[in-house]
Amino acid sequence: MTTRQTGTASLRHLLLPAVSSLVWSLQIWILLNDRQLSNQLWPGDIQASVVSLFGGSWIPSVIGGRRFQLPFTAILLRVAAVVGICLFVRLLRSRLSPSARKQLDHTQKSPIWPTALFPAAGFSAGWSLLWFVAPFLPADSLSNLLIAAAPTTAGISSALAAYGCLTILTDPNSTASSDSSGTRSLPRKLTHVAPLLLLVTAALLWQNTSFWMNRQLYHGLLVPHGDSAMYEEHLWNVWHGKGFRSYLDQGLFLGEHIQVIHLLLLPLHMLWPHYLLLEWFASACLAASAFPIYSITLRHTGCRRAAFWLGLAWLLFTPMHFLDIAIDLKTLRPSCYGLFALFLFIDQAERGNRVRAALCCLLAMLTQEDFALITGSISAVFFLLEQDREQNSERTRQRLFTAALTCGSIAWVLLAVLLVIPAFRGGEVVHYSRYFGDLGRSPSELLRAAFTEPGRIASVFFSSRTLLYLLLLTGPVGFLCWRSPLRLAAGLATFLMLSLIQLGSTPSESTAAELPPVPFHHFHAPLLPVLFWAAAAGLKHCAPRPATTHRRGGLDMQVHRQSGIPAHLLSPVRSLFQPILLSPGHAAMFACLCAAGTALTSSLMPCGTAFWSAESPFGWRQLYVPGPRAREFPKVLAQIPLSARVASTDFVHTRLTHCERSYDYSDYLRAANNYRPGVPADTDYIVIDTSHRYSTIRTAIDVRELREEPEHWELLPDETNGLFLILRRRQ
Repeated sequence: MTTRQTGTASLRHLLLPAVSSLVWSLQIWILLNDRQLSNQLWPGDIQASVVSLFGGSWIPSVIGGRRFQLPFTAILLRVAAVVGICLFVRLLRSRLSPSARKQLDHTQKSPIWPTALFPAAGFSAGWSLLWFVAPFLPADSLSNLLIAAAPTTAGISSALAAYGCLTILTDPNSTASSDSSGTRSLPRKLTHVAPLLLLVTAALLWQNTSFWMNRQLYHGLLVPHGDSAMYEEHLWNVWHGKGFRSYLDQGLFLGEHIQVIHLLLLPLHMLWPHYLLLEWFASACLAASAFPIYSITLRHTGCRRAAFWLGLAWLLFTPMHFLDIAIDLKTLRPSCYGLFALFLFIDQAERGNRVRAALCCLLAMLTQEDFALITGSISAVFFLLEQDREQNSERTRQRLFTAALTCGSIAWVLLAVLLVIPAFRGGEVVHYSRYFGDLGRSPSELLRAAFTEPGRIASVFFSSRTLLYLLLLTGPVGFLCWRSPLRLAAGLATFLMLSLIQLGSTPSESTAAELPPVPFHHFHAPLLPVLFWAAAAGLKHCAPRPATTHRRGGLDMQVHRQSGIPAHLLSPVRSLFQPILLSPGHAAMFACLCAAGTALTSSLMPCGTAFWSAESPFGWRQLYVPGPRAREFPKVLAQIPLSARVASTDFVHTRLTHCERSYDYSDYLRAANNYRPGVPADTDYIVIDTSHRYSTIRTAIDVRELREEPEHWELLPDETNGLFLILRRRQ
């Protein structure tokens, strides 16, 4: 290399970090100074700490609240200092290590680390440009999208920046070749076991943390009954001869969903009849899903480091966290059990274990009828993947097997939605048909709208909210799932259904003040195995592949071997993402950083800032320290005999499911009382929680029964300082 070339390279190596620092600082300044964006990222007290960290100063406000000054130069100095330290450490290592200096001097490859900041700078620059352009557009959809997606985009940007700094500090060219064996300084057997042991440790830590959070919510009387504790009531009623039901409504639960997988816990529930048994297994199934991911990734890449990082990314994956504790504090869904079965189904099907795969597929379909939609799609993808194998008897048997699973899954979901569930509902259509708003109130209306008015369906699907869903689901896994489009297509039908859901909001709008149903509730659960399956398969394409020469139009043209795209068109993209796509191990580590970055701003678990906030309603002080209601409630339980039929408000309803009957006491008209206000005629007690967040009854004066039927009800002496009211039917 000539002196001029060396000087040009040195100038470029200094200019790139400087420009990257400038672009990062601009994005951070926008995120922290715009109130709408910062409110989406974290609570006010966390915002105060972050602003102080970046050199901002707080000013007393006359009208109250917080005001601060955060100069752009203060952010720039701190960001530039971090980048400068990374560069200095890199330079120092190269000078002190003879092997590193020799490699830098004699390698024919251009070093990766000078361009390590390219992806982060490009992402931050693109986001900032969109933010400045959005106000000039005629509609506010882009601004609303950027605000709603701020936690995810900020997390991805921080992941890119962290990955760039790590790439500068380390030597990717030397570590890429050791991805398949782990750290070379360790014994060979230990390098094979160490990633799996680390993943086991992380999974146990996650499971214990998750169960602790759910247990504290239960002890704090913060678990709702209708979507959480009623599943434990199902088990109690089954083995006490009352049928597969909850007394929220008349009839068996099969009129709601074909959801019976939690009945497998019945033998254990007979030994320990407690709600927390179901919670423990739900947390365990979510944590254990990291191991099928490890197995699938190892099979596709042969890289244990990649398998470890992707398994760890699952434990930090924010959409999975909301399956454990949803945004409305619903803590238990049987979909957690079925999620583990789906992962095992994919793993066993790839291994060629057809019996085990069929059993796991059946367990997944027993989770809920919409899981059959995803098992059928996955089986169809397996059928298509068999085309790449050479023709033999094993391939024929495998294709017949996957075709049978596909047809069986489709038949299952149609049978459940059109026949079985309506039969248990007295001929009424499935209750979740109304989730699709004006598109239709029944399956037949939805199909009619799809064929007669496809424009309406398209207008709902092709909206900013759909883009938000794609970002929220695929961004935290580093967008790796897009590198295996065929496997990702297994979730297309389910994603289409989710995108058409309308829960009281205009589908084309996704404002920052109103969270969309995905992925903050549970509707997206069946999609998650598909995302990680596609990401694991996409990792094997991350190693650089050479181009081949093809003859096109009389000219020799370099064509990328994998995609067939001319190399000169791919070179700018490849140069931008070369540090990330260096090897499967590096790409999986980037996915893990994306999961950690987005969890920092979005998760309700301890890896999220909201958990540590004193102002957030999801902080540990507000949710995980039992308050006066929980301390006083044992006095209520002591007055209710187990042989009684009790009506109660939500949150205390979860503690009364082992009574003879446990009715709902609310303004919602239930079939158990013939859709009339009040309680069923056989009710013995009414328990009212006056201090929970949804309570409309504060004192005895507000109780309808005491006002309108005083001859039938008496108010028992209060021993809870007004926190609970207990009514007993007069004999």
